[in-house]
Amino acid sequence: VGEGILAARRLSPFASVEDLARRARLSRAWLSRLAEAGALRSLERGRRRALWRSLALSGDADDLFAGRATPEREAALPEPSAAEEVTQDYAATGLSERAHPMSLLRPALAGKGTRTARELLRMRDRAAVEVAGLVIVRQRPQTARGIVFVSLEDETGIANLVVMPDVYDQYRPLVRASPFLLARGRVERTGQVVNVKVRELRPLALAPAVGAQSRDFH
Repeated sequence: VGEGILAARRLSPFASVEDLARRARLSRAWLSRLAEAGALRSLERGRRRALWRSLALSGDADDLFAGRATPEREAALPEPSAAEEVTQDYAATGLSERAHPMSLLRPALAGKGTRTARELLRMRDRAAVEVAGLVIVRQRPQTARGIVFVSLEDETGIANLVVMPDVYDQYRPLVRASPFLLARGRVERTGQVVNVKVRELRPLALAPAVGAQSRDFH
């Protein structure tokens, strides 16, 4: 599919969603996937309008009328919220160029003492701290005697958590499966390395659905 799109694009730019479907011989299913991923925004304003346009095309790639729009009245589609777009981005590609999910949640955390990953780097050793983020890595090395290491990503960087065996046993379902975590503990500084030794974990309320995006090593 990708090679077909590139080959057609080298001949001349696509003029519309219909032009893309016809010249690249794309099915409605593939067009819908591209629309949901935000890949058709240069041809149609808004992800929902692009999806609507894709679904309105007649036939699939091998049909006689493939790539021709079915005549019908233009729908008035509401613009998606930032949270909806970020959620769709993560569902389609596992990332988003619009915003980090934590930047959408940050206003709800304001005033609660939750530190960003960047702020964590400036905190003193042994200071009490609360951090939150998207889980991108979980590790439980055999040589670590049951200690679990979790990396949380936010809009400013990465916070590394150290989860001791007793804390892991208490919060096992969250550590193993939650896509977002809010962690409370104490700062541990060793030279330039800064970790959070966790004493309590919570799921992050109102977090967008991003699926299982973490890299897990056991």
